[in-house]
Amino acid sequence: MQVTQTSYTITEYCQQMSAGTIVVNRDYQRSPKVWPTAARSYLIDTVLSGYPVPKLALHQKTDRKSRKTIKEIVDGQQRSQTILDFYNDALKLSGKGDFAGNTYSTLEPEQQNRFLEYPIGVDLFVGATEAEIRQVFRRINSYTVPLNPQEKRHATYQGTLKWFIVNMSERYGQALKDMGVLSERQLSRMNDAALLTDILYTIEKGIGNASEPKLDDFYKGHDDSFDEAAYGECLDGAFSDVMRWEDTHRGPLMTSYNFYSLMLALIHVKQGPIETLERHFAFADAAVASNQIVAQNLGLLADVLERPNEAGSLSSFVAATEKATNRVKQRIDRFVWLCRALTEPLKT
Repeated sequence: MQVTQTSYTITEYCQQMSAGTIVVNRDYQRSPKVWPTAARSYLIDTVLSGYPVPKLALHQKTDRKSRKTIKEIVDGQQRSQTILDFYNDALKLSGKGDFAGNTYSTLEPEQQNRFLEYPIGVDLFVGATEAEIRQVFRRINSYTVPLNPQEKRHATYQGTLKWFIVNMSERYGQALKDMGVLSERQLSRMNDAALLTDILYTIEKGIGNASEPKLDDFYKGHDDSFDEAAYGECLDGAFSDVMRWEDTHRGPLMTSYNFYSLMLALIHVKQGPIETLERHFAFADAAVASNQIVAQNLGLLADVLERPNEAGSLSSFVAATEKATNRVKQRIDRFVWLCRALTEPLKT
């Protein structure tokens, strides 16, 4: 077996697919489900933006009788079909990106050229048996870092919720790093997507133990529909507030578990009330405090986390941040304290 690394422009690749010299082998199809428009649009947006896409894998075979050579798509069938559909003007891009609403024919000429000339990396297997190709992917997978639960969810589900989370992660990933909530390494392993998923799950289901199976079911339940507008407004509003409170950035309130509670408190108090959270903090009995009081309260909570021996009446908040931070009781206690910080003056 010979493995050749090569590349084709999108024009060359699509011409070969149209001519039948690059074909789909259904035996290699991982899933019968066709990518939704959001996933297909994201791929084309990646190409038009000049970002790299994963290499494709083709198996070159020659028919001795016809003396014709064809290339079977071993890995990358959905990507190939998406690129071909856009090339043929059969795909209109969705979403809110720079190219949303466009088909190929409605792009600017410079953008069309960028798409047509984009190089697609290919591993070309020549003279390989099916067993050898199977062994190639087994060996590749054996050296791959195991996917964490969030990465598995995003590999499994291709529906509305998944792509909403992708968009929100891209919008706020850098902010989460700048504020000290997550590190670059954590962002690279999709901890931002996991954090946002946990927040959305809690809004819908209430504060509880968001186990991985429950989050999987959450994705599955919203694979076909998700209220992107309402939830997007919730996240945008809460992020806007936190990003404005620069004094809290990179401090103890910006640990991921405290940030989770702060976001929920902001959404409940300033945009709610959220029905699933009302039993923990009845917002109807409170009013949003002034910006000055909120800033003082958040500063006070940050101070007692750094000097827990001086916590006084805030000691239960400190306790909720010290151990087992993902237990339900600790989550509820932090949420209630942060709701109070947004609605009334706090004292030690």
